[in-house]
Amino acid sequence: MHTLQQPIFVAVALMFVAHQILQKCFGIALFWLHSYLDPLLCLPILLTFLLTERRHIWGKGLQYRLSLTEVSVATIALSIVFELVFPKLSTRFTADWGDVVAYAVGALFFYLTLNRPLTRS
Repeated sequence: MHTLQQPIFVAVALMFVAHQILQKCFGIALFWLHSYLDPLLCLPILLTFLLTERRHIWGKGLQYRLSLTEVSVATIALSIVFELVFPKLSTRFTADWGDVVAYAVGALFFYLTLNRPLTRS
């Protein structure tokens, strides 16, 4: 199975796209979803792309997993950029520490579900 064909990843990606369509095309913005769904889904999507790059482009194989350190560094880096740097650079961005919690939960979700060795099928 290819990394991007994992059913959990497909569900996460479809959830992200559906949320964007509801929000941008139909103006539907439910508070929790509008505020925290994108940060929650951000790291599972980005880290799955990173895992795909490592497995399929760099040839590390389907058994390769991102380390807890790599996942943690990505979570901390994105939290700093999105919640500290961007709000200082533009008033279009707002620091929200609830987003940091959502990033962490999304990273944990990725680590426990999507970051598993795959078998060929």
